[in-house]
Amino acid sequence: MALYAVQQPRRLRQIALDVLVVLWIGFWAWQGWATWSSIHSLTEPTQKAQQASTGMAENLAAAGDVLGAIPLLGDTAAEPFHRAAEQAVKLAEGATESEDAITSLAWKLGLSLALVPTVLLLAFHGPPRLRFIRESTQARAYLDGGGAPDLLALRALSNQPLDVLTRVHPDPSAAWRQGDVATIHTLAAMELHRVGLEAPRAAGIDPDPRGHTR
Repeated sequence: MALYAVQQPRRLRQIALDVLVVLWIGFWAWQGWATWSSIHSLTEPTQKAQQASTGMAENLAAAGDVLGAIPLLGDTAAEPFHRAAEQAVKLAEGATESEDAITSLAWKLGLSLALVPTVLLLAFHGPPRLRFIRESTQARAYLDGGGAPDLLALRALSNQPLDVLTRVHPDPSAAWRQGDVATIHTLAAMELHRVGLEAPRAAGIDPDPRGHTR
C-alpha cells in the first residue's frame, strides 16, 4: 500500500498534514473528555442527596414501625413518620433522575464536542487522501506487473488539465492514438507523478516529463 508520494517535498507535506489531522482529532477528543468530566462531576451532589434521602426514608419508616407497635396510639403516631418516609423516597427518586439527566447531558455534549470537528475534518481530508492511496497503490501494482505506459498515458488524458496536455503535444489524444512513443511516455510520467510515483527508467519513461506540474 502506497501511503505517501515518493517525491520528497510532496511526501513531507502529506506526512505533516496527517500529523496535523491526528493532533486535531486528539485535541478535540481531549476537549470532549474534559467536557464530559466537568459536567459529570455535577452528579456528586445529587448522589449525596439520593443517599441522604434514602437513609432518611429508612430511618423514618423504622421510627414509624416502632411507634406503630404502641397499643391504641400506634397507628396515629406512626402515620406522620410513614408519610415523611414516602416523601423522602420521592426525594431520592428525584435525585436519581437528576443524576441520570446530568450523566446523559455529559455524554451528549462530550461526544458532540469530540466527534463533530473530527467528522467535519475527515469529510474534507478523508476522501482525497483515500483516493490518493488507492490510485497510487493501483499504479504501483500496475508497474510492478510490467504494465505498458499506454494505459497510464490514457489516464493522463483524462486527469490532466487541458493546458498541461497541450504543452506536451498540440493534439495529445491524436498522438496517443497514433502511438507516438515520446508523447505516450511523457503522459505516462505525468500520470505517475500525479499519483505520487516516479517513472521507472526501465520502462523507457522519462522520469522528469515535460509539462507536468510539481
